[in-house]
Amino acid sequence: FTFTKLPPGRDRVLSAGTVREVTTVVGGGSEVQFHTTLDAIEVTGQRGITIDMSSVESTSVYTQAQLQSLPVARDINAVALLDAGVIRGDPDFGGLPTFAGASVAENGYYINGFDVTNIRTFLSYANLPYDSIEQHQIKNGGYGAEYGRSLGGIVSVLTKRGTNEWKSGGAVYWTPQQLRSPGKNVADLEPTRPGNFTIFTTANTSQNVSYNVYTGGPIVKDKLFAFLLVDGKNNQSTSYAQS
Repeated sequence: FTFTKLPPGRDRVLSAGTVREVTTVVGGGSEVQFHTTLDAIEVTGQRGITIDMSSVESTSVYTQAQLQSLPVARDINAVALLDAGVIRGDPDFGGLPTFAGASVAENGYYINGFDVTNIRTFLSYANLPYDSIEQHQIKNGGYGAEYGRSLGGIVSVLTKRGTNEWKSGGAVYWTPQQLRSPGKNVADLEPTRPGNFTIFTTANTSQNVSYNVYTGGPIVKDKLFAFLLVDGKNNQSTSYAQS
C-alpha cells in the first residue's frame, strides 16, 4: 500500500493488531514493514545510506528532534553547513552558506513552500524562530524547475502545526558572559581619522538570553488546528575602546 501527500510528522500504522510508528518527512518516503514470526534472523554486512532511486535530487531532511540535538548554532544556515559540499561564505555578505562553489546570492529560501528570499539582493530572507521549525530540508542539487532563480542550494523549512491534542510549553536559552572565552586586544584603523587606530580591549562583555512559549491544538477536530509561538531575546553587550 502507498499513501501519498501525508503531512510531515509522526504517524502510527496499524495492521492485524500490530502497530508501527514512523516519521513522515517532507519530500521523501518512509517505509513500514510488518514481518511474520521467524525462528531466526541472520544479518550480515553493514547498514548503508538509504538512496532514493526515484529522484535525482540531493536532499537532506532534519526533523525537529534532530534539530534540537544537533551541536550547532540555532540557525538554519548552521544546519545547512552540515551538508556535503557546503561551506560558509564571506562574512561581508552575511556569512550565508555556499553550495558546491556557487555564490551565496544564488541560494533559495522557502517557508512552507513559499519563496521568502530577498529578490533585490538575494543575500537575506524572512526568518522564523528556531523552535517553530518542524522539519528542515536542504537541497544540494538536482532539484526541479519549481525552484527557479536558484543556482546554489535550497533551504526549506516546514513550520510546526497544531494536532488533535492541546499542547503547551516553553524554553529559555542563556549564554552567560562568565562562560565566554577570553577576548584579544585588536587594533583597527579609525575610518573617520586616517592614520589613527582604535584599540578594542579584552574587557568587552556580552551575554544573551532568549526565550519562547508555545501552545497548539484543535479548533475543529480533524479539520482545523492552531499553533502559536512567541519568541523573545535579550542581548546585552559592552565594548571598551580607546583611540
